[in-house]
Amino acid sequence: MSLILEAAKATIPAEYYGLPLQKVASFAFVTTVKTRRLGMSMTLSDERVFEYKVHLPVSHMGEIEKLSLEDLLSWTDSLQGIERSFAIAAINSALPLDGKKYFAGNALDLAAQLGVGKRVAMVGHFPHTDKIKEVAAAFHIIEKRPQEGDLNAGEAVKIIPQADVVAMTGVTCLNDTIEGLLALKKPGAKVIVVGPSVPMSSALFDFGVDVIGGAWVEDENEVFAKVSQGGAPRHLNGMRSVLYPRDPEILSGFAEVSPPR
Repeated sequence: MSLILEAAKATIPAEYYGLPLQKVASFAFVTTVKTRRLGMSMTLSDERVFEYKVHLPVSHMGEIEKLSLEDLLSWTDSLQGIERSFAIAAINSALPLDGKKYFAGNALDLAAQLGVGKRVAMVGHFPHTDKIKEVAAAFHIIEKRPQEGDLNAGEAVKIIPQADVVAMTGVTCLNDTIEGLLALKKPGAKVIVVGPSVPMSSALFDFGVDVIGGAWVEDENEVFAKVSQGGAPRHLNGMRSVLYPRDPEILSGFAEVSPPR
């Protein structure tokens, strides 16, 4: 059981549990569920990332929309990766967004800004990290599917406790690694969790996250059309990347934005 996801789910009002499920779909890179809004998650289907019973068929396949939101939220504990993706997308479709301070900005740009002269660790292989490499005193990428120059995931226990800034993929919320990684955070370090899978819930701050680099959908038709035809988050003009900080002072100078109604 993921304590972080349980805490995030607990911030969804019980009266939402009966909301109808719409646009329940899993594509090559992105999985979607619509309740209050279109929620997204990365699609967890790679055995190298999620080494459980990934070959089991998805439960209620073809009829998931007949389930309740509460049913789908229970799939955060599933040993079937795509079921977990549906659960995360369902969380993101129903989390209340009002009453919080959000800022426009790119989480990797923030990592570069915070990482000047510091030791920076990245969990997950993101594109466009040259700016961070240029300014950081040390820079390491930790990856379950290492590419050239990356460190294997097992090196996290050595690298993260030394890092001043840690940027980690939201897939860590999907594959049960986020809590163990956050436990390695050294006092005073800043942790940013990045991607459309990350629930924009203040519950994550209680576990050591400093900034949620999440996303919301502003043009549902554009996003759904592209993800249904193989689109990844970087292709989605109708999705806005936003920063949700524990302490808004960390984003001084960033423009505040409001969620779509």
